[in-house]
Amino acid sequence: MKVSSSIIQYCLACFLLSAIAAHAQEKIEWSASNKITLNDFKGSAPDPSTKQSLIARTGVESRLTGPDIKTMKNFNKQITTYFFPADSWILQSDKSRLTYFLTLFDLNEWMARELRKQCKENRKQVIAGQFDIIYFKVNNEFAGIREQYDQETDYGSNKATQQQWETKIHERLSSLSDFCKLCGSKK
Repeated sequence: MKVSSSIIQYCLACFLLSAIAAHAQEKIEWSASNKITLNDFKGSAPDPSTKQSLIARTGVESRLTGPDIKTMKNFNKQITTYFFPADSWILQSDKSRLTYFLTLFDLNEWMARELRKQCKENRKQVIAGQFDIIYFKVNNEFAGIREQYDQETDYGSNKATQQQWETKIHERLSSLSDFCKLCGSKK
């Protein structure tokens, strides 16, 4: 049986697209009850000469485009905080790196909740397709908070200040519990 080269190319293209899609879907959503562990970091180790102890890719993704947003009663489920295991690596022997990362991940969730809150308060702006304005404002605020966190804790090395930041972030997450995607809020 002879198979044409165009069929082989088509099958190869389908396989590659499936592999890319599967890789793109490898992400873990933020959860208060299901924390990231050392085993979740699946990325490649960096060059040892860089002396890096943590490479972590996280992000806040949104699905606030298109005509469907006009009929949404709430935007909470449209904004999600993710961790990308395949793009992340951690020095397994340094447990403080995991604590530092978990605090950063909670900080990302704080940003996501603030985005959800701002979207609720600025519904007309979101419906008008101007979510990016809200996003850039909140993102700039959180870039400053992240920089302050990194400096004050010396990237998680100062244990006393690290503990203070963990408390501060958890209190802020609690204050924004109405905007928690996975907490079951109906607001």
